[in-house]
Amino acid sequence: MSIGGASTRLLALLGHPVDHSASPALHRAACAAAGVDATYLAFDVPPERLAAAVEGLRALGALGANVTVPHKQAVLELVDACTDEAQAVGAGNTLFWDGGRLVADNTDATGLHEVLADDLALAAGVPVQLVGAGGAARAAAVALGRLGARVRVWARRREQAEQVTDLALAHGASPLGDREPVTVVLNATPLGLADEPLPDPFMTLADDQIALDLVYRPEPTPFLRAAMAAGARAVDGRGMLLAQAAHAFVRWTGQPAPRAALGEALAQAMGASHRR
Repeated sequence: MSIGGASTRLLALLGHPVDHSASPALHRAACAAAGVDATYLAFDVPPERLAAAVEGLRALGALGANVTVPHKQAVLELVDACTDEAQAVGAGNTLFWDGGRLVADNTDATGLHEVLADDLALAAGVPVQLVGAGGAARAAAVALGRLGARVRVWARRREQAEQVTDLALAHGASPLGDREPVTVVLNATPLGLADEPLPDPFMTLADDQIALDLVYRPEPTPFLRAAMAAGARAVDGRGMLLAQAAHAFVRWTGQPAPRAALGEALAQAMGASHRR
């Protein structure tokens, strides 16, 4: 097999921005480990060019794609069909082919549920403050609902927070009162990617809390730095990244994901983990 020849298929990441993404390193390593003749490239696609980018995937005969901020909701209008999971979340992060149809799936909710249940060992009834209302927050709401968490949502616009709350409740969560203490503060916004802090109320944690930031980068975000300074447990988005990537790989190839290769590639791309 000669990677880069005429038979090599394209896997793509569509987002804005994408410079920070470790997905190319992960999926190139996965393809090499599994013997899949494909390469993975990241494309910075502003919102007004998303439709053209999706048509480009069709024209190039791409094997599939990932979709990230800010396109996870808009992409659902540009494909031929959506999986039940993408419809449930109301956002897509993985595009794959089903025969001649381009289909949107969502592997974020399943990936995050693995982190919540397996890595963090959270149980039903855990009180969670969810921050955000975009595609990642919607996936988090579904994952928290399936866990049976008690959930409170904050977003810049009240109606958006209510929509995400309703989504969590529809999937099994129960509401958390405005003044009730929380065990987990979960950041599902892009804040922190460029070293921005979260709004002030979420930057103050206690040593018995968990700060879970879906943003990942080599150094901790301001949110995670504040959590570590307070003695709280700080967890970044690498676990979710790995889990959702594994599920996406299965969608594209029909093969089991080489999770060890994905993990090694992430470690090399991002440096030492800041989990503790």
